[in-house]
Amino acid sequence: MCNKKLKNTKNKRCFIIGTGPSIKDQDLLRLKNEYTFVVNTFWNHPQYQAIDPAYYILTDPEVFPNNRDRGDFWQKEILEKTSVIETCPRTELFLNISGKEFVEKNNLFREHAIHYLALSGHFRDNLNFNTDIDRVIPTTKNVIVAAIIIATYMGFDELYLLGCEHSFLAQPAQDYYRKFQEFYKTNYDEKNPEQIKRYAMDIMTYEGHIDNIKILFKNYRLLKQKLAKEKPAVKIYNATPNSYLDVFPYIKFENIKL
Repeated sequence: MCNKKLKNTKNKRCFIIGTGPSIKDQDLLRLKNEYTFVVNTFWNHPQYQAIDPAYYILTDPEVFPNNRDRGDFWQKEILEKTSVIETCPRTELFLNISGKEFVEKNNLFREHAIHYLALSGHFRDNLNFNTDIDRVIPTTKNVIVAAIIIATYMGFDELYLLGCEHSFLAQPAQDYYRKFQEFYKTNYDEKNPEQIKRYAMDIMTYEGHIDNIKILFKNYRLLKQKLAKEKPAVKIYNATPNSYLDVFPYIKFENIKL
């Protein structure tokens, strides 16, 4: 489906839901009649079908790695969880273009509208980067950044972020995945070869994590500045309790009128 058809088709608010632990304690069913973007492993949420998300985003390069040394853990999980996503046929998918061959080969999501995104390059300090998803956009450091780009391209001008603790640096590097915080229990096993392949890029020194998180927060900051310049009507709020993501103003989820 041509992404250009999506431009400025919505003039409403939306909710972008990450996979942080706080969403376990938030009543996401309040969003049943709202536009919701979910990401990555949200298929593990026990209320997935009841929430019936409008959009599902899988744009991280690791989801469809070109480097086979990383293994095919994500692909196996997608094949296992396809049935969950397919319980909600209205959900539209945004996928990294690198996954197109995999999706078509396995006949996935045949009842869903699928939009592919091409990602390459970087966010630049001079704001000379593209945010129109009908063309190549910068490689985003995480999927939430991509979700903001997608939502604002579609015309959403009031965005709320949930499940975005971004507390990545709140534990020692060696405990990064043993104590990694998601809304569900992760089963990272440092002795499992498949798991080692999946997390190979994330098992690094604390200094390495600092560098990565600095790039991520810079992504957010530069995107915010770009939107303020080109789409000043857009307002973005972080509704994640105890979040480290301070680029956007904080608001309590309970105080949002739904």
